[in-house]
Amino acid sequence: MNKPVEDTEMPEVFKRVAEEAVRICGDDPHRDGVPGKIMALLEAEFQKPEVREAAMELVHQGMDLYGTNADPGFGIMGVESAKIGYREPHDHENCWAVNVQVKGRLRMVHWAQDSVDPDSGEITIKKVSDRVLEEGDVDYSAPGIAHELYPLTDDSVELAIRCHSLQTIIQHRYDRSNGEYINWSWGKKEAVGGGTFKTIGGDDDEVPPSALTKRVK
Repeated sequence: MNKPVEDTEMPEVFKRVAEEAVRICGDDPHRDGVPGKIMALLEAEFQKPEVREAAMELVHQGMDLYGTNADPGFGIMGVESAKIGYREPHDHENCWAVNVQVKGRLRMVHWAQDSVDPDSGEITIKKVSDRVLEEGDVDYSAPGIAHELYPLTDDSVELAIRCHSLQTIIQHRYDRSNGEYINWSWGKKEAVGGGTFKTIGGDDDEVPPSALTKRVK
């Protein structure tokens, strides 16, 4: 990951929002009520052009805007979606995740694990929502819910906000181009398991070519 932005370089308007989010999370970001309060904070703040502008200023300096993936804990990452491109459905295991659209437009699809075949271990995931994020929109992925991201404009920029560093979790990453998934460890930077899956819903989608293998290396 890129070097996190130093406090001395952080616009005060953005630092205030990040510190309030940390205060809301407290010692346990998974306790009841925390995600709702985080969503309310971000929905109010990112309607303000000055907050979005401050976020864009930080994105230009690096991906880690607040906190870092090198350490556990709350963090905010800036993602220039059009550079990374389509991202396959992936979850944050037992952690929640919030995405804030700062610039441009992004399609966000959510998938929930529907069942696991007891004999083959094959997973079935079900499409549960599909929306387009405009500037200032905020999206929530509950623990275990996979999100799939399609940048719709060349200037799409989002913030990925997590309650814990990705280094501490194992993600299901579903490759819709071949029906295979991996259990990805960012801590080890390798797959620690995997298998096959099928989907319910999303049949009308033109599934983009997988960028999974390239991105996780």
